[in-house]
Amino acid sequence: MGFFRRNQAGPAPTDPQITALWQWWTDQGRMLAEQSIESSIAPEEFSSAMTEHVRAVGELGWELAPGAAAEHVLVVTAEGDPERRALARRVVLAAPLPDQTWTYSDSRPPHPEPESVVLSADGSPEMDLARVQVSARVNAGRFDVQVHHPLFADLPERNRTQLAFLALDAALGELETELWLGEVVAIEFSPLDGFGLTALRSVVADLKRTQLDADGNPRWVMMTGETRDGALRATVRSPLHPLTAPHLDTYVSVTLPYADRSPDGLPEGASLEALEALAQRLQREIGQSGQVVAHLSNAGVRTIHLYVDSAASLVPTVKDVARSWGEGKASVHEMHDPGWQAVTHLRG
Repeated sequence: MGFFRRNQAGPAPTDPQITALWQWWTDQGRMLAEQSIESSIAPEEFSSAMTEHVRAVGELGWELAPGAAAEHVLVVTAEGDPERRALARRVVLAAPLPDQTWTYSDSRPPHPEPESVVLSADGSPEMDLARVQVSARVNAGRFDVQVHHPLFADLPERNRTQLAFLALDAALGELETELWLGEVVAIEFSPLDGFGLTALRSVVADLKRTQLDADGNPRWVMMTGETRDGALRATVRSPLHPLTAPHLDTYVSVTLPYADRSPDGLPEGASLEALEALAQRLQREIGQSGQVVAHLSNAGVRTIHLYVDSAASLVPTVKDVARSWGEGKASVHEMHDPGWQAVTHLRG
């Protein structure tokens, strides 16, 4: 997955509580974590100290997990709350560099061997994930899935659904479950075309290769349509999802009228070149603390959609760039939008 790379996601935050957390981790916490894992100290001695330092930053959770690239992963998580995802990502961006023993993440990673896991939830019987069967259908660049386990026939729907999501998280990890799976239905009967969780991991990996570029980052895709005002054309990063950059929690739109346009209202000639140059300048100016995610043209107006890190105070920079537009009055709108709701209509 290319979305979370320290050299792409932006500079480390300077929040003193985040700095204090990682200073404690370097000085004491890492050693206590390893001693706890090795059972040379009581687990509570580490967990109480870790919780204290994490909660000093904000309402975040944490856990230790087995790693793939390293022996262990320290996960600092928003626990599914979109309002806290930006903070969790900023915390992890400020973490020490990973090594052979520790890596750091803001989402729960997949289990190295999901079909070896046995789990339960809310008093449900233990569920052996080796017996899970999944069917998957591609829908708009994601998989709609059905999940079956023999226990599901005797469980209420709420318990079945909870266990289904826990099984998928074990196979794919929290991030990829949300990015690449659409509708999830827990079913009582084994699907005719079902396969196991390890195979699901391979199927999702194949889908990602078709959706991401060579570096593992979202591709630009073209969307077209017709409105009563003429043709519409949009270029959009896909997948267009807040989990690709959760620290970018402020939506900004830049609306630009253009003079040189085709009969159907789309930009051409000098205006098209100027619009592309301005979008490139915007991306340069916001740097690694922001991202242009889409631009849409219709009836002589282009709207550039971007997200920025609220901690970086970049909206004045965007406004300065917009004021340089020479083909009419530009307008800039901003709002807090950690769930990227403003661009939902542009998702495939």
